Amino acid sequence: MHFLPGTKTADSHWQFRIYSPATEMSSRQTRGIILRLTGHGESDKIVTLYSPDLGRVTGIAKGAYRSKKRFVNKLELFSLLDITYRPPRTGGLIFLNEAELENPFLTLRSRHNRYTTASLACELIMRFTGEHDPDPEIFAILLWLLESVNQGNQPLKTGALFHLRLLKSCGYQPDLGRCCSCKIRVNNTRSFALQPATGSLICNRCNSNVNTSGFFLSLQTIKFLQAAQQLHINQLQRLQMSEKSAREALQILYRYSQHLLQRDIHSWKFVLEDSTLKGEKNPAAKKRGPAL
Repeated sequence: MHFLPGTKTADSHWQFRIYSPATEMSSRQTRGIILRLTGHGESDKIVTLYSPDLGRVTGIAKGAYRSKKRFVNKLELFSLLDITYRPPRTGGLIFLNEAELENPFLTLRSRHNRYTTASLACELIMRFTGEHDPDPEIFAILLWLLESVNQGNQPLKTGALFHLRLLKSCGYQPDLGRCCSCKIRVNNTRSFALQPATGSLICNRCNSNVNTSGFFLSLQTIKFLQAAQQLHINQLQRLQMSEKSAREALQILYRYSQHLLQRDIHSWKFVLEDSTLKGEKNPAAKKRGPAL
């Protein structure tokens, strides 16, 4: 313990603040959604989560496998927690003291197509966000996806909506209003492709002139994505979309994100493979899901 620099009061007395490492490292609380879990030694767990006020952080839960109270049945993939933690002295892992389970989102781990969609969302968060860079909007859209899919909303459509809004939050919103070359607005007289390199549309006439690579979208899919960019998060599920259009939207967003990240998104193929499966009992029963 030692004294920090003091201040002089009006009556010429000095006031000093006492510094104590125990005070500096006092426990704090936050909410968090678990993105990834790995074992560490015989009894500990390494937990990566996304928090509205911490961003993406990784912590260690000491004795998690042995815990009868602090962590039992709480540290599960996708779970929403209220956690008590201690920040590290200098960088590194936070220390998880205990956790209260706010929502386990049980059906996400018991139905394969829901599990793969939630896995895709978590992988995108892992790829697009930096550590200790909080964004409450990103937390809100991730929580919205987990709640929506857990409640039985169409996983493909919900996944496409999440992906689009995440890109917007990260500053990569695609330009879906008009051709980037001739500036003609989207209409039913021409077809339009999204260019992964620019995130903008190009019409079929301009595309043939400049010979750029692009992935053509139906007018229905473009209109759906345009509306999704404008609506409040609580209104997104009002949008109607066929499974065909949802697959098309996911495919183009995947190509665009793959270009932005310069790496593959492993969960994406599982989402498309499982899009025709309905209500499997166990995500491991049919086939292996993505490893997070």
